[in-house]
Amino acid sequence: MRVLQMLDVAAQAEGVRLRREATVLVRRAGWIAVAGVFGTAALATAHVAAVAQLVPAFGLAVAAAMIAAADLVLAGIFAMLARPRPDPVAEEARALRQTMLASVGARNPLRDALGFAATRAAVPLLGAVVAEAVAGWLKRR
Repeated sequence: MRVLQMLDVAAQAEGVRLRREATVLVRRAGWIAVAGVFGTAALATAHVAAVAQLVPAFGLAVAAAMIAAADLVLAGIFAMLARPRPDPVAEEARALRQTMLASVGARNPLRDALGFAATRAAVPLLGAVVAEAVAGWLKRR
């Protein structure tokens, strides 16, 4: 791969990684917001239950306590859904970016040019260049 192609692949991999991480971040923020709503509802219901506890009859307090317990359970479930999980696509994109950037850093343009000249595919091309030079030299004589 050429240096510019490797840099292009590295940039594309970084774009994939950033888009995936942004999606995960937005999803986590949504779940945290939902957990906050249920946590607030549980706190309000707990306050209502504490006030209702003062009422001589236990019917209202027990009902309010059950609703508060259900809200706390739901808040816990949503908070667990918001925990970070590894994204294999983002991890692979990060590894590809690192590989491409390491390859670009290890490239030596002079060595690449000399390596091209030494390959079998370049022999006919070099032969044509040498033949043209010899033909031009012979014409001048």
